[in-house]
Amino acid sequence: MLAFPFARCLAFAALALAGLSGCGGAYLPGRTAGFDADGATQIDDEDIRKAFEARPQLPGAVRVAYYSFDPLIAKDVEAALATLPGVTSVYPIPALLVTGQRRIEEMNGSGSGRDVTVKKLRLLAARAHADALVVVDHGYRTGGANGLAALNVLVLPIFFVPFLDNRIDGYAQAFLIDVRNGYLYGQVSEDDRRGPAFATLYSPSAGAIAAEQWKALDASMRRDLASLMATEHAHSRPEGPAALAAKPADRQGHD
Repeated sequence: MLAFPFARCLAFAALALAGLSGCGGAYLPGRTAGFDADGATQIDDEDIRKAFEARPQLPGAVRVAYYSFDPLIAKDVEAALATLPGVTSVYPIPALLVTGQRRIEEMNGSGSGRDVTVKKLRLLAARAHADALVVVDHGYRTGGANGLAALNVLVLPIFFVPFLDNRIDGYAQAFLIDVRNGYLYGQVSEDDRRGPAFATLYSPSAGAIAAEQWKALDASMRRDLASLMATEHAHSRPEGPAALAAKPADRQGHD
């Protein structure tokens, strides 16, 4: 009497699992906040002129402010920035000041959100007396399930068939911007793909693979940001390439 209802419930559970795993998902924190680099509706010829005239001016001792679209990696970003050449302090710009999102809304991506502009981030960084602004974005996409998920309607295959697609396509991006004049020193972009296309319920989960992936992205971003910072320090100093190129002509004029 009880066997049939139990089997039917198990079958419904299998169908539900297949439905949940049937398509991939995406981890895109801060999705309620659009990123508008400078507020396109407010850009005019004066903004263009200032952008052309902006020059690198990174000081030897740099105070950095940063904004991360992914609150879960904020501490890692802060630790990474603190190791960059010449960085003396790191200030995290709170999402509450940028988008109006409270901490719980920020973590789960709910709330109305607002557009994030570089101008606004520069203003908030300036209030913290920062010299440089770093904007960081991170996200990934999961596979969900593969074609073998169709066997899940038979119930038992759920426990041994590799019907999960645990491939993770992830990225991390960071932009280094001068707070005073908006000069874009550069950007770094990291991509990583890992995880099996066929995994069982007992394989490492997509979340575990994504956490491992972030460690690799974080290490690459730290390395490339350090290289970018070192290069921009050289270009910002008076004895940088532009000044060195002018010195021979100066000496010739004195001879």
